[in-house]
Amino acid sequence: MTKKNSKKRISNWRLWVAGLLFIIAGLLFAAGPIRSYMLAQFQQEHTQQLTKVTAAEVKENETQEAEFDFSTVEPLDLQAVVKAKMDTSKFLTLGAIAVPSVNLNLPIYKGISNPVLLAGAGTMKPTQKMGEGNYALASHSVNSYGGENMLFTPLWRAQKGMKVYLTDGAKVYTYTIDETFMVSPSDTWVLDETKDSTVTLITCDVSTFKRVIIKGKLDSVKSMDDTDESVLKSFNLAARTF
Repeated sequence: MTKKNSKKRISNWRLWVAGLLFIIAGLLFAAGPIRSYMLAQFQQEHTQQLTKVTAAEVKENETQEAEFDFSTVEPLDLQAVVKAKMDTSKFLTLGAIAVPSVNLNLPIYKGISNPVLLAGAGTMKPTQKMGEGNYALASHSVNSYGGENMLFTPLWRAQKGMKVYLTDGAKVYTYTIDETFMVSPSDTWVLDETKDSTVTLITCDVSTFKRVIIKGKLDSVKSMDDTDESVLKSFNLAARTF
């Protein structure tokens, strides 16, 4: 082999490696926007499906088994979103949550499996009930690529005095936010039962090393028919049960 041919092969090899690295870099750069696009679609699909759920289905779902293993929760990346979209397990709808002041409107599902936390808000405890004790919900946050209104990311803008609305399709539970703070992931005391009826909303902060905690106290419980139309619109529901 001549030196000329050898140099040519080395040059071609370097070009091939450089091209491959360029393609990989492009894919990595595009992963974030693709993830956000797919996640937005996934969230929208599940929010729209909420209108098809009946009050009877909610009651049935309350009795079903769900996953409450915190260790199964994965980081929010493109792979996790793809896996969630391909997941065939049943989503056990329990109702919906709305915080209109920060443009949050999501279905509530039983359990905290990773697909659940990518589709809406998941319940943190197996036996919790709306309007009773400490009703705790969790969901992911999206800190880039247009994710400011996805899942629980809007809670970064939550403030004291804002209203949190929950519904199980038969009643609407109104809470007023009275605490916003951050804790470490190990601070599970935020899930402890409370004397008063409260709501606890949990998500990651921008760094993902802390947890954003939003707490509110129960103000009122009303039937869907007695609930103000503006509140019902925050759920994108008509004045009826599911």
